[in-house]
Amino acid sequence: MLDFADGASAHEKSYITIGQIPEDFDSVSQLKKAPFSIISHRALVHTTELILPRDVYTATWSSIREKLETPRYIQVIMPLIALVEGDFFNDFVKPGSILMLSEGRPGVDDIFSLEQGILTLQMSREKYERTGLTAIEIDLRQPSMLHGKKGFERIVWACRNVLNASVTWLLAFDAVSQNSLDKAAAALQKYQPRLLDCDFEEIAHPVVNVPPLSMDEVRSQSWPAAVEDYCNEVSEWLGLVSLQSPRIAVDDKIDPYLSRYAVPQSESQQPQSTALVSLRWQGVMTSRWISQLFTSYLLEQRSHADGLSAWGALSASTFRRVAVENSDGYTVLSLTEGAKPRESGFVAWEFVGASLST
Repeated sequence: MLDFADGASAHEKSYITIGQIPEDFDSVSQLKKAPFSIISHRALVHTTELILPRDVYTATWSSIREKLETPRYIQVIMPLIALVEGDFFNDFVKPGSILMLSEGRPGVDDIFSLEQGILTLQMSREKYERTGLTAIEIDLRQPSMLHGKKGFERIVWACRNVLNASVTWLLAFDAVSQNSLDKAAAALQKYQPRLLDCDFEEIAHPVVNVPPLSMDEVRSQSWPAAVEDYCNEVSEWLGLVSLQSPRIAVDDKIDPYLSRYAVPQSESQQPQSTALVSLRWQGVMTSRWISQLFTSYLLEQRSHADGLSAWGALSASTFRRVAVENSDGYTVLSLTEGAKPRESGFVAWEFVGASLST
């Protein structure tokens, strides 16, 4: 026997949440509840994918697309001092509406991020001691964060004398606002920022075998271990869809010596097969934009519930920001009720601690 044990994989975790999507899911109050809280807790992601049965895609996508703005972001090379100087600090950092992330490898390089006005600094102990700062998380929205104030001037000194290397930054806005992004680019004009769009790729999958996907199937599992097995099998299948694996295709004829994978089946449901479509965005997207995408899908799916396939899957991959226990992404699978096609439940997976860097 060959030992393929990977010590890093022991740190990988998947947290599963099962619940009901509330009827008023498009209200602001629901953003604090799962599955929307799972989306909102990841401020920036680099890849978003929406997997739909072809009949759902055909019936809903054109309307969903009309409601969505193209996600945009800024890429710019500049030093940390640029955040705390001039109009950019007063107009964008101080109000707390801009999201920023610098390049770097967690645990190896200096990494800076800004979210809701809180600047987070990751650096070596030696460099931290040289800065003279008393914290690595600094709330720049506080009234004391002004030029001339002792605490703020200490931050400015550290940026100019210690944390003074130019690095690549990614910038986006918590609220979808094309004008604000244009103004932010203008405020950073001396650093020659690039305004970029996240265009989407449309992937047409062949007809594939589909596991039983319904809230009725989730509830039919008789004990917790069976629920866990079902969720793990569905997560694996969705991963194979994203990878465009031929193992799930209805005409797959691979020798079982090479692969023994089989799409999960159910005693209570007949095997199903359907064509799928994936919509994939890459670049920088905010949690607010992803919530808008998911909400638009749910609204359209509900309005076309009769006669359509009863599921859709939204996945997102986050930027690696910490060296240990990093939040790597999530998948939210929307499932309608068998007897109530206009009501939806969900299964959500939150992935933590993947061994491969993004």
